[in-house]
Amino acid sequence: MLYKTEGIVLKSVEYQDADKIVTLYTKNYGKIQAIAKGVRKTKSKFGSSLEVLTDAIFLVYKGRNIDVISQSEILESFFSTSKEILKFALAINCAEVVNKLSEEREANQNLFFLLKEILHYLKEAKEPKLLALSFKWQVLRLIGYKPSLYRCCRCNKKIETQKEIFFRVDEGGIACNQCTMSDKSKYIRVSKYIITLIRKILTTSLSIISKAVIPDNRIKELEEITNMYLAYYSDKIFRTDEFLKSL
Repeated sequence: MLYKTEGIVLKSVEYQDADKIVTLYTKNYGKIQAIAKGVRKTKSKFGSSLEVLTDAIFLVYKGRNIDVISQSEILESFFSTSKEILKFALAINCAEVVNKLSEEREANQNLFFLLKEILHYLKEAKEPKLLALSFKWQVLRLIGYKPSLYRCCRCNKKIETQKEIFFRVDEGGIACNQCTMSDKSKYIRVSKYIITLIRKILTTSLSIISKAVIPDNRIKELEEITNMYLAYYSDKIFRTDEFLKSL
């Protein structure tokens, strides 16, 4: 059986003498793995369509053990000529997040379009780290891990004004003063600025966030809580995080 779908290359691995096994996040079928035969030969018909971060139309044959890519047509090659290492590394990191947080063959068109958006807007983003971190929160929202940011994650009391705000990762959100009174060691103290920022991130399009600029110390604070929350709910280690720390 043949099927046709738009997809973005999340990962590409060399296989045997001339083949590649690629991981695609597709518009219609979610994440799939497929093999492209002879792609590493000089006269390969695939060209650069199987490079990471490439958006293309794929014609795929449903195989018994693994699907086989028979044709591809490039729509856009994100970062194919980019010399901005930070933006490229952030794009790869976002692709890794989608790869590790999505299950095979579970279609999610909202996630597909969100991935396409981040790759598009990251190229011109004024604050690329802010945009990539915002993408991660929006991915978590799409897969069902949106944090509680208006009500206490323990007693459900509405939180409006508190001098100190405490966040508990394993409970999935902020907590009121009464619930944190017994043992504050299990909570992370966060600024009201960051909670307000995450609230806005979860309801604002990436196109608007791409034009925003915030102070470096706020980026660092946002990065710390984002990585902690993402690591807990994904139970994954992201290899590209270490590379980003070195930049």
